[in-house]
Amino acid sequence: MQEPMPNLPPVDPARAAEPIAAATFTPDLLASLLADGDDELAAWTLRNALAEQGRAVAFDGLLRDAMRLVGERWSTGRWTVAEEHLASLTLLRALERIRPPGGPESRVGPLAVLAGVAGEHHGLGLACLDQVLRDDGWSVANLGPDLPPADLARFLARNRADLLALSASLPEREPAILDAVAAARAARADRPLPIMLGGTIVADPALAARVDVDFLAGSLVEAAHFARTVADAVLERDPDETAAELDLSELGSIG
Repeated sequence: MQEPMPNLPPVDPARAAEPIAAATFTPDLLASLLADGDDELAAWTLRNALAEQGRAVAFDGLLRDAMRLVGERWSTGRWTVAEEHLASLTLLRALERIRPPGGPESRVGPLAVLAGVAGEHHGLGLACLDQVLRDDGWSVANLGPDLPPADLARFLARNRADLLALSASLPEREPAILDAVAAARAARADRPLPIMLGGTIVADPALAARVDVDFLAGSLVEAAHFARTVADAVLERDPDETAAELDLSELGSIG
């Protein structure tokens, strides 16, 4: 049985610029919009939340809590796999609607490379981090989930990255993390590359002692803060330094 939709606030185009109370945008509202496949209203909800809180905070709060509700409703049988899959795909479409504006300036900042380790199939966190970093002046190459370590190394060898952000969820992904980090370190033996790791796997407090990364990001706010320290160090090293142009031929071979 379809759950009743939460009451949406009236949307009058003539009043679109008027502020809307933050309490209007609840995880329950967003989860229901996503499971209903409504990327337009989901994007509208996220866009208004961004105006109140900023991208990293809104993604860490409203968006994460909404997707947690989706997962809970699937695991308890209130929603089926169909609603869970629809919610994830709808969120990706909604995120495309609220991407930070592009332009020449988005290609001259320090370069962050984002990737899910081999076997990792979740890409929503990477998509959110992509937007958070772009908002803060980074040029971003999001290589997506399930990236073989050899292809990661090849991309890093051909592009002058300033930060590598890896993502993993399940504990069994730890060997893939080790492989990805080793490949990245070998590809950048000439200059150390800052590496941070995010995803639900970082909830393990002992993980830091087992993986050779520079930072474990438990949230997008934490990831943004670490990225800012890296960007500041890049600018301090060379104020005129900008990211090298991406070797776009590599993107077509990674999947």
